[in-house]
Amino acid sequence: MLSTLVRPAGALLALVLVTCSDPPDETPLGRECAALLARPEQEVQKVKLQHVLLAFVGATRGSESGHTEEEARALASEVLARARAGEDFTALMKQYTYDEGPGIYVLTQDDREDYAEHFADVGFRLQVGEIGVAPYHRVKSPFGWHVIQRLE
Repeated sequence: MLSTLVRPAGALLALVLVTCSDPPDETPLGRECAALLARPEQEVQKVKLQHVLLAFVGATRGSESGHTEEEARALASEVLARARAGEDFTALMKQYTYDEGPGIYVLTQDDREDYAEHFADVGFRLQVGEIGVAPYHRVKSPFGWHVIQRLE
């Protein structure tokens, strides 16, 4: 009797583990995100960030964008490259973002949980002036991709 209960429970646990884990994103943008998230955080109490949110239909916000997930990913790669090449970040933000807020945020260690997890994690890993990208994740960053510049 116990073995019949253990087998279904083990199968259920395996199913839960498979559905909760994400396959690694082996695209260039995915590797970029993983490398940034693997870095240690800056030892600071607060950061000031400006970002471009690349949303898509199916993200928590993004239906209004009309973009597919793949289109939003491609735009994130393009905006990241253009920002790193020296284009005006504020102009890129005005042209591409689907953030309903001001696009500039001050995050502290105390309130970082109020923001998408990957957004905050990347923000605290960037150097002042550095530009990086936070990946879309259905739980940790459900709004889409964030191209982020640390201002302070």
